[in-house]
Amino acid sequence: MRHDDESGIQAEINELMSELRIDVERLNIAADSSATPDDIKHMIAALADKISGISSLMR
Repeated sequence: MRHDDESGIQAEINELMSELRIDVERLNIAADSSATPDDIKHMIAALADKISGISSLMR
């Protein structure tokens, strides 16, 4: 694989991670402002933590 291809793939991964963080943040806000059960809120928080952890490892 050429270096240019690797850079493009890395840029795409970074963009997708950014979109995931935004989506989970929006989901968390929606869950907090509705009658979402606590167990679902905890699952959303766990997902957000995992996305954050993966994002940190990629830097």
